[in-house]
Amino acid sequence: MKELIAFAAFVATVAANICTGSTGNWSSALAVGVTDFAHGGVPLSKGVNCFDGCLATGMADQSFKVALRNSYAAYKKRELGKKADRLLQLKKMRDDDDDPNASTCIDPQLRADIRDALGGLEEQSCKGIVDTLVSNLNRPGWAINCVNFEDFSYDGIYQDMNFCAYFVSTSSDIFDIRLGMIDYT
Repeated sequence: MKELIAFAAFVATVAANICTGSTGNWSSALAVGVTDFAHGGVPLSKGVNCFDGCLATGMADQSFKVALRNSYAAYKKRELGKKADRLLQLKKMRDDDDDPNASTCIDPQLRADIRDALGGLEEQSCKGIVDTLVSNLNRPGWAINCVNFEDFSYDGIYQDMNFCAYFVSTSSDIFDIRLGMIDYT
């Protein structure tokens, strides 16, 4: 029942879009069971980059207008399950020598830069991740969001060089990081 309510909220959110900006290539996500979140990079703006999170309700809603490099980039909707399931899936992919972020963050240089920047991360929290990426990645004009959630998430992602959905896991947490070059047109 909880998943049905969250799905209905996701559909309503996508239809209503928390941002007031014009048409374009929007990437949105709704997470339930949120225990941590942070955003950085370009400032929040109702026109192009929106984030609304609340630990009391355990929900985070995010949308940003992506300046796609390839106007024909694939757009995919995803449903991400409970944290334990995601941790097992990531472990299996790593055991098989697969890059769990290759299909959702197609720029290999950006994946390497993120991996290098977060390699020595001391503060394992969304704030620590976002602050580290903002100060280490040379990506002006990009939004960087991070959410750690227990239950599930629905999102829409682009397979484009100007968008990246990236998972970082620790022994007990899995952080969902979303980066995108903002389209101000």
